[in-house]
Parts: sequence; structure tokens; C-alpha cells
Amino acid sequence: MHFYESVLIDTIDGIQCKVYANSHPEGFVIVKPKYIPESVLDFTGLKKRFLFGKCMTRFNLFNKKEIVEENLARLKSTFAYYFYECPLHKNWFLVVPKDKIKKTYDTREGVKELMKVPVDNVDPYLKATQGFIELMLKSGIRIDDIGITHSTLLGNYTYGKSDIDILVFGKDNGWKVLNFLETAEHPLLKWKSEEDWAKYYRDRVISTQYSEKEYVYNMVKKKDDGLFDGNVFSIFCVEEPDELWYNWNDNHEPLGTVKLRGTVGNVYNSIVRPGYYDLQKSEVIEGHENIPVKRIVTWSRPFVLQAREGEQVEACGLLEKVTPQEGEPYYQIVIGYFDTYTTDRGKEEYLKVLVD
Repeated sequence: MHFYESVLIDTIDGIQCKVYANSHPEGFVIVKPKYIPESVLDFTGLKKRFLFGKCMTRFNLFNKKEIVEENLARLKSTFAYYFYECPLHKNWFLVVPKDKIKKTYDTREGVKELMKVPVDNVDPYLKATQGFIELMLKSGIRIDDIGITHSTLLGNYTYGKSDIDILVFGKDNGWKVLNFLETAEHPLLKWKSEEDWAKYYRDRVISTQYSEKEYVYNMVKKKDDGLFDGNVFSIFCVEEPDELWYNWNDNHEPLGTVKLRGTVGNVYNSIVRPGYYDLQKSEVIEGHENIPVKRIVTWSRPFVLQAREGEQVEACGLLEKVTPQEGEPYYQIVIGYFDTYTTDRGKEEYLKVLVD
């Protein structure tokens, strides 16, 4: 069975997780815990919700480092098998062992069932979801190429707050949808303007690595998050089993945190997670001697679709020497491994297109 990114998994321990990658090590599924029964574990600094007939803790890694460290320690003390120490990465990942999976949710079937419901029988949130799916279909993809996930699928959304979460299956289909949306006109479709992004930057401490101008320039181009009839939507493009690029049998040697500047080459695989940007040329400017870096890899959604072919970028991340099973060794920079939630590198990492 193939586990697509953003599919939901219920474990035998009553924990609900979301799949966090399209490629997985043998016997495991890379995940982030989403909801954990309060009766199973007590955490600090996290909110609770009443879901599935239980008091559930909303597990969240976007928090102060000390809180994240404490909550991960509590999770590991009870459920050590949700942590995978990968010898070939010299790093750890949150996982669900496949023998601990109780249930998965069919995102494609969810779309088909939703679209059966007459539009006058659904609430405004689901009406918007139906309308957005109909708009996506005008790109030329099929209904079989679309899924719904998270609260959209389970029906535990909060109207006015919850995102509409959509999956698009296959990278060709993903690019077809996003390229279509970039020029699509619809009275209910809206993108954040430059001023919207500037206000967002000013209201929140985004990163000390971006100026306001850089942040706006990098964000306003993206068309995977927007609004439809006032509801935020998020599109997750996922790989089919025959188009996976990531090889868990390659050896990764971490060489430290570096900064790099380079020119982006092929971006076809920047649409998925983990995804990457080929580099036509590069220069390591801090943290290591200058060596040729083949690509920038991201595990972090904020850096998906960040750059386009030919653009000049600057990035900070973990430099790795990768020795593949076949072919010559090469170097890459990785952004967004799980350890960035508990290390200083998490605050240092970024990827941005340079503004003239």
C-alpha cells in the first residue's frame, strides 16, 4: 500500500496522524501526530478539542523549542516506536510502524461522496469545497485525480476557520492545476495581494532572514494557498508510486549548517514533499568550503514552490554528502528535517528568491 502525503492514519493507540511525506523507509510511514487522546498522554502548552467522542490534544510542533522538546520526550517515553533513528541519515523521523496502523481514510472516495450531495443540502463550507473542486476540474484533470483530507474529509471543520484541504494525485496533474489557477478567473477565487502579505509580515515575526520586500516577493507568486468564497484552501500535490524520487537506501553524511547562493534549474519536483530544486550553479558562502551543490531539498511546506527555473536563490540548511546506491556521490542542502524543531538550525533555515 502506498501512503500519500496528508492522508490521515489512525493508530492502534488511538492517535491520529497525518502522513508527512510521499516516500517512506521500509516498514514505516513518515508522519506528524495530529490528535492524541488526553487519556493516553498529558502534554504541556497544547490545546485540546472534543473530537471523535473524546478529549483530544492537538499535537503541535510549531511552538517554543523547550515546549516541543518536552512534548517529544513525553511522547517518546510512552511510545518510543513512533521515533525512527535512521542510520543512513544520521537523523530521526516521526513515524508510524505499519503494524501499528488501525485505519486509513480514502481521500479520493471522500471527494466522490461529497460531490454526490446536492449543493442545496450542504453548508457554506462544503458548498465552497464543491465549487473549488469544480473549478479545479476545468484544468483538465479528472475527479479521480482529486482527494479531500483533514477536517474537510472527516467533517470536524470549523466554519470560517478551517482550511479546505485538497490533494492532487500525480506531479503532472499538480502542475496542470497550479498553472491553471495562476491565470484562472472566478468571482469566488481570491489570492492574497502584496499588501496582504506585507501586513501578514508586519503582524507576525516571520523570520529575521527575510526583509518585508523579500517576503512579499517570495509569497505572492505561489498559487497553492488562496481563498475561495472566503475560505482558505490548501493544495497538496502528491506523488504516485511510480514517480517517487526519494531513495531511503542512499547514504546521507551531514556536514553542518551552510548558506548558499545559486541559480535554480529544473523545479519539477519542487511541488511535492520532500521536494527539491536542481541547481544550475551554486556557491557556498558560509559554513563550509565552496563545493558544487547539486540541489536544495525541502521537507517543509513553506518552501514548496518557492523558486522558479532561472531565478537566483539564497538558502540556509543542512549540507549533506549523498552517496547513492548507484551513481556518483553529490552534495545537497536540506531544509526542514524533524530535528529543526528542537535545534537552533530551525531558526536559521530558509530559502528565498533574491530581489534585485
